[in-house]
Formats: sequence, C-alpha cells, structure tokens
Amino acid sequence: MLGYIFEVIKDEISYRRERARRAALPPPAPETKSSPATPSLGMRILSPPPRPAPSMPPLKNWSHPFGDRGNPLQQLTQLANAQAGYYPLGRNGMWHGGVHFDSGTTGSDALFQVHCLADGEVMAYRVPEHTPLSTFYPEAGGTLEAPFASGFVLVRHHLQAPKMDGSGDEPPGLTFFSLYMHLEDWARYQADPALARPGFWPPAPVLRVKPDAPDRMPGHPEQRGANVWHKDHQGQVIDFLPVGTEVTISGTGNFRKLENSRGPATLRNEDDALRGYVSFSHLAPNHAGSYRVNVINDPLVVRAEPDRHSAKIGELPKGTEVTISGEGDFRKLESIAQYVQFKSLQSERKPQVFDDVVVLDQPVPINAGELIGHLGRYQECDETAPKQKLHLEVFSDDDVQAFFAASRAWAQHLPDKHKTWLKLAKGTTVAAHQDRISASLLPIWSSDNPRSDADLLVPKSLLDGLPPERKIQVPTGASGKTYNWYRLEGLLHDAAGNLLDDGWVREEVGVTPWISPWSWEGHDVLYNYALPQLSLSYLLSVTGMLGEESQDRLRDRAEKWDKGRMQTRLYEIIDRDRNGKMTADELQAALRMPAKAQALAQLVIFSESEWNYQQSKWDALDEVLGHTNSAPILNWVAEKQRMKQLSWWGEVAGKVGLSKEGMVFHFHPVRLVGGFLSNNYKITVSLIEKVTGKTGAWFTGKGGSRRFTKEFQENYPNVYGFDKHKFIDLLNDAFERHGIVTPYQQAHFVAQCFHESAHFETTIEFATGDGYDPGAHTSAIANGNTEVGDGQKYKGKGLIQLTWKNNYKAYSEFKSIDLVSSPNLIAENMHLAIDVSCWFWRKKGAVYKKHEAKGDINILIDKEPFNVSLVTLAVNGGSNGLGERTDIFNALMKEWGLK
Repeated sequence: MLGYIFEVIKDEISYRRERARRAALPPPAPETKSSPATPSLGMRILSPPPRPAPSMPPLKNWSHPFGDRGNPLQQLTQLANAQAGYYPLGRNGMWHGGVHFDSGTTGSDALFQVHCLADGEVMAYRVPEHTPLSTFYPEAGGTLEAPFASGFVLVRHHLQAPKMDGSGDEPPGLTFFSLYMHLEDWARYQADPALARPGFWPPAPVLRVKPDAPDRMPGHPEQRGANVWHKDHQGQVIDFLPVGTEVTISGTGNFRKLENSRGPATLRNEDDALRGYVSFSHLAPNHAGSYRVNVINDPLVVRAEPDRHSAKIGELPKGTEVTISGEGDFRKLESIAQYVQFKSLQSERKPQVFDDVVVLDQPVPINAGELIGHLGRYQECDETAPKQKLHLEVFSDDDVQAFFAASRAWAQHLPDKHKTWLKLAKGTTVAAHQDRISASLLPIWSSDNPRSDADLLVPKSLLDGLPPERKIQVPTGASGKTYNWYRLEGLLHDAAGNLLDDGWVREEVGVTPWISPWSWEGHDVLYNYALPQLSLSYLLSVTGMLGEESQDRLRDRAEKWDKGRMQTRLYEIIDRDRNGKMTADELQAALRMPAKAQALAQLVIFSESEWNYQQSKWDALDEVLGHTNSAPILNWVAEKQRMKQLSWWGEVAGKVGLSKEGMVFHFHPVRLVGGFLSNNYKITVSLIEKVTGKTGAWFTGKGGSRRFTKEFQENYPNVYGFDKHKFIDLLNDAFERHGIVTPYQQAHFVAQCFHESAHFETTIEFATGDGYDPGAHTSAIANGNTEVGDGQKYKGKGLIQLTWKNNYKAYSEFKSIDLVSSPNLIAENMHLAIDVSCWFWRKKGAVYKKHEAKGDINILIDKEPFNVSLVTLAVNGGSNGLGERTDIFNALMKEWGLK
C-alpha cells in the first residue's frame, strides 16, 4: 500500500509539473477575422508555442507500414482482427498507446517487412544480436523459454500545414515520433543474406549481391543473382553469384573487378585456391606479371594436370586475364580476373552495436515507405508458440491542444482542394438499393429510410474509386440544388448498432460539408493520469476474476478509474448494452464498425509511455495481483523483467527532445496516416517499381543505342539520373494542376507514359525525327513542320512525347514560354517534360465523337474506365505497345483493389 501511495503522490507531482510547464509557455495569439480570399492582409493564425526548429523539412509523403492500399476506413476496421493490442485499450482492458499488426490483421505468419509511416529521420534504434528469452512457468508444469523481440526503431517527423498563396505567415506545425517495436535480431539477417537491410544502418566495406539483381542462374531462372564476366566490357559470363553473396571490389565504372575470389567456383577448391593448368603458348604477357588468354577461335582449355591429354575441367574466353606459376608448356593457374556489374551490388549494412540502444548523433533521413526492419518473434506466457507482431505507436511532446487550435484556424483559409473528406453527419438518410437505379430513376428518399447513428468522415479516395454504377450526379434542377449520390456498403450503422450494408447516401453540393484533414474534425484530446494499478483494479473487479473480498478491497480504485473522462468517452463508443462494463468482445465489435473505429481512432490521449519503465510503478501491482515474497507469482516476476528489458525511454528521451517523465500525446497511427494520405491511390516510387519491375536509377537514356545513352547523359544533365522521388513528387503535383485525379485516370496516364518514355528512361524520342520533315511525312505541313529540319527540331519530347510544330506553338501559348524557338527545353527540364504530357492529356488527345472527348483523354476514361486500347489509340494513334500498357494498368488496378 505504501508503494501505491508513493506512486499516487509522484503521479500528482508529475501532473502538476507538466501543467505548470505548459502554462508558462507563451499563449497562442488570438485569431482575427479576415477575408478567406485575402489571407495575408492582417490575418493572424493561432500558433502553438515556439520550440526549436526541426532538423528536417515538413513531410510530404505517407505510407501504410505494410503497404496496405485499402481505403483508410477499411484499414481501421481491419485492426479489429488483431489478436490483442488495440488503441487505446489492449485486449486486457488496460491503457495501450499503439496498435498491433499480427497474423490476424494480415492473414499470414510470414516474415513481414515493416515500412516507415512518413518522411522523417531515424533518431534511435536497437538491434539484439539474439532475441532475448523469458522463462515462464506454464500451469501444466515445466518451464517455457519464450522469445520477446526487443528490436525497435524511433523516427521523428515534422508535420506542417500547407502554405497559403499570398500569405507570409508560417503555417502551424507539429513534431511527432513513430515507434516500431518488436523487430528482428541480427542473427536472422546473418542466416538469410538475401534479407534486405535497413538503409539507416551504417555501411560496411563489404558489398552483397542485391535481392533484385537482374541476372538469373542458368537452369534455375527462379534464382536471382549477378553474372561474373571475364572482361570489364563486351565480356562473356564465366560464373554466377547468388543473391546475398559477399564481395569486395576495385575500380570504377559499370563493371568492377572482384578482389575476394581467385576465380570461378567451378575451378576453386574448398580452400578457395584455384586448380587447373593452361597452355603457356596461348598466353600473352600483360602487365605486372599477369597474362591474357590469346587464342584465335576456341576458348582456352583448362586441364586437371599439366598435360595436354589430361581431363578438361574448364575453359577461358579470349582476353581473360590470369596469373600463373611454374615452368614448362603448362602453367598452374593462380588467379583469374573476374568482373561484376556494380548495379547488381548493394552496400552491406550492419548495426553499430548489438543489444544496446543506439541514439544517433546525426539523425538519418528516411522516406515514407522505406524499410524499417522485419518482424521478430514474440511469445506470451500463455501461448504455445512464438508469433510475429508489430507494436506501432505515434506520439508527440508538443502542445497538441494549441496545435489543433492553430491548425483549425489555418484550415478555414485553405483552398477547397485540401478538403478531402466528406462528412456524413449523424442522422444521414440511407436509401435502400433497388435494381435499375440510375440518374433517371433515383433512390427513394423518404422519412421512413433508416438513418445513421454516428458521424462518419468518408475519404474522397473511396468515393473516387467507386465504379460508375455506384455514383450518380444529378444536374442542377429548378430548385437550384445539385446532388451526388453514392452507393456505400457497410460503412454506416443505425441506432441499434446494425450495419447498413448496402444503400445510397446523398450529397447536396455546397451544403454537405467537405472537411480538410487540417481541421482535425472529430479529434478529441483526453488526459489519462491513471496508474496501472487503477486500471488493473477496474479490470479485475468488473470481470469477476477476484473474489468478493478482493473486489471490495479494490472497489475504490476501480471506481476512480471508471469515472475518468477517458473511460467515460470510451463507454460512449464501445459499451453497446450500456451495462457499465467494456469487454474485449465489445471493443472488437466497435472496431469492426467504421464510424466507431474512426471515433476511437480520433482520440488523442495524453498519457505516460509504456516504454518508460519505472520499477516502483509496476511493483505497486504486486498487491493487486496477490504477489508476495512468500507466495511469488513467478510469471509476474518474469513479465516485469521483460518490460524492463523492452523499455528504452530513459536512454533516449533527453537526447531527442522528449519529456523525461514520459508523458506525451498519443495518436492512432493508422488514422493519422489515412487522414493525410488524401488520395489513397497516390502514385509512389515503390508502387511504380512493384508494378513495373523497374529498379535502380531512372532517366539514364537506356533503351536507345549506346551512342544515344552517352549523348543523353552529356546533353541533358538536368534530367539524367533525375531523383525518382522528386520525379514522383513533380508528377503528383502535375496531376493536381491538370485535374488528372481519379485512380483510373492516373493509372492510365502512368501506363501510357511508362511505355512512351521507354520505361522512364528518356524525355526525348530515340529516333532522329527526320521522318517528320515535309515530303517524308504526309501530315508534316498540316501540323506545322514546313521546313526541312523541323522533324528533328520538333520530334517527340516529354513523357508522352510531344510532336509537331503546331503543338509546340499551342503549349507555348499555354505556358507563356517560347518553346517554338527553344523546343529542347521540354526535354531538358523535368517539370516541363511532365507538365507538357499532362497538358497533352487534357487538350490534345485524339477526338472521339461517340464520347465527345474534344481532345480530353479523361473523358474517354470516365466513360470506359478499363478500356486501355481506346486510351492507347488516343495517345499513340495506334496500338503500339498495347500489351505492356495493359499489363501496367491492370497491375495498378490490382494494387488498388479496383479490378
């Protein structure tokens, strides 16, 4: 009891200290009224108290940790399938600051790659050399050595609202952290060399053959690796290195010399010494005691013994460099020069230390979607086998209340393009679906229709992704009102808690509100100062796990927890039968309903991190559980030791700017990502590489002749090797500018551009263009190419390569840039190369009367979303490359769950 009293006093002191600290900060400036059209004229936005400027720029990109491309509501309800570890309560009913991903949420027990939630910088990590074990004592007797993956990564991010045109005010921002817990040990990476290593691990001098190396093992096409060549150019393959093979190299250029191997595997002994003899008469002196194979036609035979009649054990192509020893007609092979393509290799990365927490003196930048690590093994005391699970957590030490106020004020002045969530307020009418409903036969709208029982924000990406038969746009009628109808499945529920599985909802354009994520609609900040013994006392009391005497003893503590504001809010959402109790089944049931899952995910809770281990805090639970020195609960002792080993807060907090007391604001990580991933079908580098198989550098001129590749590098330095992440940022910006916004439009555009640009390798046509000169092409004069040389001058440039002088004139007028005199600017500037392709898409695509497209390819797609042939005809004028364009489009549709 003394421990309990001490903890209550200490908690109260921490609370008051935190309250005093926040009260001492400068108050936010009051908002003044200003015209939304002129936000820079005297407008002051509420801003959170100042703190040191973050070392990284505001994040631009977001990613689901496992690449889930389902809609944000589905991602929330999917978490109901986790075996435990929900937000903000675990299955045991106690406070839980993160969410779990396990076989229940993913449907597989495979080793998962974990990816970073958002652009940021890695601040700290821990990699155990071997996963630690806890000794538990099962009821059946004996002992259980249960692993608990202790690896983790901590990433810092900076979230900032978008700037407003014409305003010099600094947008409100928030620094937050993402935590990835229960990651794999070093032993697993050693056992599987092909396993990708996180990029923030420091590089080692040794290189490895990459997992996506381009070559295939002869006779085993499923085995990737790197071919070994006998020369550094125009060589022949003499060996093969499987994925994960360690190498050391020397030299520069595309081909590097292997230094850790004396020769091909077929000629090496177990001690790596070479075997075999070659005819000295077929060798020519080279340099520094080496020789080159000098044969006229056939390769040089390698013999088992120094005798022309000895068995043949290999052969060496002409030009192979070797070193030899001995005398006579046949000399002993000592080494054979070998070369490997540098693009097939990657740096070997290795943690600085094992088992200890590493806090980086210089944080390492990381992009959204980049590898964080792999899931390790974790086993609870009551489980029969280890499992894989990720504990994912997001928290901030900023004043979130002040940030919300500032962000909400700022959002009032943002343009409508930032409003990416449609709010279906509580009481929204849901009309039943009937056959033949269309724009001419609308759903029945009456007071008898069921109504939703909770607010629900629906992402624009979900509505954009609905097939045409599930959307109806009703033109403005005599009433002056315009309506959009959407047929939704399983998103809304009624007052009885029943999902309204299939029905139509109506948006009144201009009335039904669209919400910006910067408004933080529905987000509620709660404060949880309860100690673990309070919540555990509540749990044990309400579940009847304790006897009547024990329940009486714990009743006061249980009621204190039960009446807290956080608990009260959770009752409102979860407690279906209103009996004053919340069970794990009720929590899971709530999480399966989109509106309730969203409401839970919008709770932002100020609470102590569970990774801030304080022994006295957990020792205070001994009394609640009945643990004493004379009658110990051995599993509880092991559990406390496990929690201590998993903790890291004390070693990290002060070095990265976090509260040492561990009190921070917790966010639901999946809701945060989904809220700002406004277009859930956004094009990303990882998505392009997955659906196309493209790896390595982009825009290097490959696909043309060797001469073209060299000229592309020399003549287009600003686009050669253009950073692919920046390219995708420019592409997504152009989509927004030109209104290429639906997933179908973007998927078609990418499929067409990828083929037209030779797999994102060039911004200019490979051919000379002479065939477009007058006399060489029947359409030349009609399209403005009136002089010899115009064909080459106005040949294809951009991603969808713009051709003909008249098109250059039209685009020049659109951009107010003279591209007729300087047409090469389009190929030299990546912004223009992308922009001109989007402009062509909306203005110059082929005209099809049956769709009244008028040059706008979007119209073709809106009418026939899956018709790749029609879009190819509009772009290409024929069907060139139709198979590849179709494959990429279909792959994107599959990734997005739209086909």
